[in-house]
Amino acid sequence: MNFELLKRTFPTSQIDRYCDGYKIIIENSTEEERKSWGICDDDIQKIINVGEKYMYQVGKEKGKFKTLTLSFKNFEIIRKFLKKLDDE
Repeated sequence: MNFELLKRTFPTSQIDRYCDGYKIIIENSTEEERKSWGICDDDIQKIINVGEKYMYQVGKEKGKFKTLTLSFKNFEIIRKFLKKLDDE
């Protein structure tokens, strides 16, 4: 993947919005893997709610702009289990 991050911000959501992290987690892991991590599918956040702080990033991939909205809860799952990064 040739992704160039252009900007990352941490705004507070003004509307309920879909969390791209949900799709990333579901598409890049199996149900069995998630169970072994101690995560059931109900634990993965689908919607970023009004008033919730979230991560918004913009980048370029293959010459096209791409945006991503992530709840902090899903970002933690992605870092720890998909990227194998642990901050502790």
